[in-house]
Amino acid sequence: MRKIDIILNYYISFGNMKVKVIDLVFCICVLIISLNARIALFPRISGDYIGFLLPWMDSIKELKGLASLGHEISNYSSAYMIIMSFLSYLRVDPLYSLKAVSVFFDYVAAFAVFALIFVLTHNSRRAIIGMSALLMIPTGILNSAYWAQCDMIYVSFILLGLCYYFNGNAKQAVWLTAIALAFKLQALFILPFYVIMWIKPYVGKNGIRCEVNPLYFLALPIPYLAFTLPGIILGRGIISSIGVYMNQADTYPWLTLNYPNIYAFFNQTYLVEPQISELAKSGVWMTMLTLGVLAYFLYVKDVRMNANMTVTTALFSVLIVLYGLPHMHERYGLLIDVLAIIYAILRPSRLPVAIGLITGSLMSYMLFLFGREGLPPFYHAIFQLILIIFVGMDLYKQSKGVKRRIRLSTIVPESTHSTNED
Repeated sequence: MRKIDIILNYYISFGNMKVKVIDLVFCICVLIISLNARIALFPRISGDYIGFLLPWMDSIKELKGLASLGHEISNYSSAYMIIMSFLSYLRVDPLYSLKAVSVFFDYVAAFAVFALIFVLTHNSRRAIIGMSALLMIPTGILNSAYWAQCDMIYVSFILLGLCYYFNGNAKQAVWLTAIALAFKLQALFILPFYVIMWIKPYVGKNGIRCEVNPLYFLALPIPYLAFTLPGIILGRGIISSIGVYMNQADTYPWLTLNYPNIYAFFNQTYLVEPQISELAKSGVWMTMLTLGVLAYFLYVKDVRMNANMTVTTALFSVLIVLYGLPHMHERYGLLIDVLAIIYAILRPSRLPVAIGLITGSLMSYMLFLFGREGLPPFYHAIFQLILIIFVGMDLYKQSKGVKRRIRLSTIVPESTHSTNED
């Protein structure tokens, strides 16, 4: 072998993980290139920045930074407003500082994906590929570095929570989800998954069984309320502080804001109140019913919730939530994009599904960011529905496969059992 080959194939140990030098070199290249790709977009000003973020930052500066927490400035959570208050002290263009925070969490999410995939596969190379894929997806880059949005913050905490969950620590998983909820109401998208995991716990190859105690959910509002305390102490009203998410729900009357879900089948031009309200309420109940059917199906099936089935369940449940709930924005699909990456890394044959979901999310960004319609809403919603059905059918097939292995284990001698159940 050449000397360069010997060096690049040399193993370096990090705890219980071994990686080759070539893998480290690849990681460094991905981190540097992906960061430069984001920095190149920093000068771009989005409509949300002009209409919301910049006026909020100007108000924060006028009110002397942290003292602004005592005033009602925005409809964003207190947690994010605290971050904005600290950024106001920097002698940096707020456009750059806000984007820098969001980009930082891109890399937190990348680390979480790496850790999660390694926990599930014990394969460092797969984990590196998953981390790299997250840093490469266009929706992630556009959300933080172009749009100056902060959706990756709550997604990061959800991913960190999933790392703890698959390590057998459901309590810490719910706590991290609670922190995600303190930043964005959209963290609720993952909660049906945890409810299902209470009903049908995850059981790993290594014997880890992780059951969610329903009492853990009592912790969900604690971080949110804790972040409101500085504002309340500084004079902001209690109702104003804790009612931010309720006010958000009333901000946009449309059934969907460019997200390709069931409401894209309606022509919103012809819908007026109370039609919109009635359809929205009905959609919420039907979403709950669909999730209930999923929970019932998994509970009555004689299956072990292995890693593949559990990740597929997480993706499928979030897909159902976003497809069925009203008032979804185009960027709310970011959590789906990230879960789709993990889904594809665990089952490479499902890579086309992941690419389809991420492409669909990107198309929904196009209209708002670039004034270009990827697919007409009606056809985009059909495209998304086909992908959801495919993921659902995949979950069903997995449940049959795991069941057959369980039945075989009752008649095959232990010495012949496969050790590759996942």
